[in-house]
Amino acid sequence: MIAEFSAHLEEDPNTSPRTAEFYEADLKEFARFLAERSVAQVEDVGVGEVMAFRNHLLEVKRKRFTVYRKDAAVRRFLDWVRTSSDAELDFDPIEPMHQPLDQQITFLEDEEAEQLLAFPRNNLDDLRDAAVIRLMLGTGVTVGEIRGILKSDLDLDAAQIQLGGPGSHLAPRALRLSEETVETLRRYLERRGDETPELIVGRAARPVATSKSLQNAIWKRCDQVSLPRISPMVLRHTFAIRLLKRGATLIELKEALGVRDTTNIGVYKKFL
Repeated sequence: MIAEFSAHLEEDPNTSPRTAEFYEADLKEFARFLAERSVAQVEDVGVGEVMAFRNHLLEVKRKRFTVYRKDAAVRRFLDWVRTSSDAELDFDPIEPMHQPLDQQITFLEDEEAEQLLAFPRNNLDDLRDAAVIRLMLGTGVTVGEIRGILKSDLDLDAAQIQLGGPGSHLAPRALRLSEETVETLRRYLERRGDETPELIVGRAARPVATSKSLQNAIWKRCDQVSLPRISPMVLRHTFAIRLLKRGATLIELKEALGVRDTTNIGVYKKFL
């Protein structure tokens, strides 16, 4: 049934091949867990098995975000089983899920960041959201800053962007862009074809009115690839931790994030 579900995803225009691969891997792990509990038929899967799988992942110290991602994959699969197959399940696997607000830093592993960017690029909105997510993962820029970035702040040939401009509470800084980010931004700008000076725009090429609209765009993509809904701060944390893992000091991180006080980045010390 996992193979049938994967085939279904391959035909879904809103699910990318990469996303389907993540689903299949998570579901095979779920199947191995069920086999150890002598559960071989999907009709024998109930709420208890779903919750036991989640608790098992937590007990073996899997990252909480990863646990919720796998849990979401299982629930989507079981909902497909319930609605699109002859198998009979005695419960509705789709129910509200809320990720606890831990006091710990939540960030994306590399494969999770890849999954977040796995949605298809079929239209201008898709390209815009991919550009926003690439920028946030690659520079740590905040949603508030993104709204104020101008096209003139971007130098695609030099693969560099200027952040912390007028009106920003963060310090000015120039950051390098990855090849993937440059290519995504180039495709987005070529597709736009308007004269609006802002780098990221909303409908009808108008400036983005609120940071909430960008938050909602990120949530839309999380839903599309079956990741738990994350805040923009998770993407900023991901940038910071990646930088530290490459050998940056806290002072260098402070400059890259544009914060003016080193006490604001003390939470990252454990990642040094």
